[in-house]
Amino acid sequence: MQNKSVVYGFETIINEGKARLIIPDPKLYRRPDGKYEPSWAPVFYNPIMKVNRDITVAVTKTLLGKHFFFVEPLSGTGVRGIRLALESSGEGIVNDVDPIAYYYMRRNIVLNEVEDSVLPMNHEANTLLNNLTFTGIPVDFIDIDPYGSPVPFIDSAFKPLAKHGLIGVTATDTGPLTCSHRNKALRRYWVRCHKVDFEKELGLRILTGNIAIRAASQDLALYPVLSYYHQHYYRVIFKAKRSGQESYRVIDSCIGYIQYCPDTLERCYSKELVETCTRCQKPVVLGPLWICGLSDPDELPDIRRRLTEIHGYDKRALKILDNLLVESKILTPYIRYDILFGRAKKNMPKIDDLIEKLNNKGYYATRTHFDPRGIKTDAPIEEIINMF
Repeated sequence: MQNKSVVYGFETIINEGKARLIIPDPKLYRRPDGKYEPSWAPVFYNPIMKVNRDITVAVTKTLLGKHFFFVEPLSGTGVRGIRLALESSGEGIVNDVDPIAYYYMRRNIVLNEVEDSVLPMNHEANTLLNNLTFTGIPVDFIDIDPYGSPVPFIDSAFKPLAKHGLIGVTATDTGPLTCSHRNKALRRYWVRCHKVDFEKELGLRILTGNIAIRAASQDLALYPVLSYYHQHYYRVIFKAKRSGQESYRVIDSCIGYIQYCPDTLERCYSKELVETCTRCQKPVVLGPLWICGLSDPDELPDIRRRLTEIHGYDKRALKILDNLLVESKILTPYIRYDILFGRAKKNMPKIDDLIEKLNNKGYYATRTHFDPRGIKTDAPIEEIINMF
């Protein structure tokens, strides 16, 4: 009966970017606290993810230009693909295994008059991606945006990707990635981890490293263009290059471990498990994971400029890019300064005062988008404590 009720009029039309979308009326799917719950609706549309989609449009406009071919195998209402067609001049496929989603995709494509550039399909995502491999059509951009973990779809996404393409990956399973569920982190992402004070950055490094290792097994080298954490999800967009030699070089250079001292909070990267880079006698070893930069500082300024050209762009997306522009200069994981000073049993300074003093001492320090209580700095932890 719920499906029929949607057909008979319990719908609304919204705007996002240049797209107009028919969706089930959000007023009918609210939790007791009054907030809209997208997973309760007959077809999934999450307005919070507009930030994600705005940044995706900006990246494709920057790196792919016009007339690229995209595939979105988990499309829901089709909003991302429709926006890529309207705002980035992309052409491609929007797909969902759910027939209700397929029904909405078709209607939204007609509503936005993009029938010539967006093709709706109703297949299981892996089946679609694997079948595309045999068409001989290279895909310039593949976007994996599931409800939960991207792992079930990642390996299939590498196969039809062009020799120099882009792949975007979203993950909402933050529990395993931040090591709140350590057993699941090992099963799903092949990583041993522990609770740390920089758990949000740890999750992004686990996700990025796992995807890069999976890609290398198919002779595909991946380089993060930008990656970030926002509200309830992680997002990474990679440049790809199909090369066995280059894929080896990437994982040889950028897959490693973090050694972490639970007592002093010292942290450092290592390429091997046997290396010791802290004063800790028994450091916690986290990995394997990504130990290189999480965003490309050379591409970020152009992506930011492209974002501001998007009709009705979300200012939260701009804030994320502004933060990444500064954070990308520091490789060391962020420090929760409240935990640091608590462990040291010293009065906690204002975070801006701490950053200013570190900068005045010749170190690089800044706030981080990961956590309002965190700072990114190249200063040794002992030096930070001694300053106060």
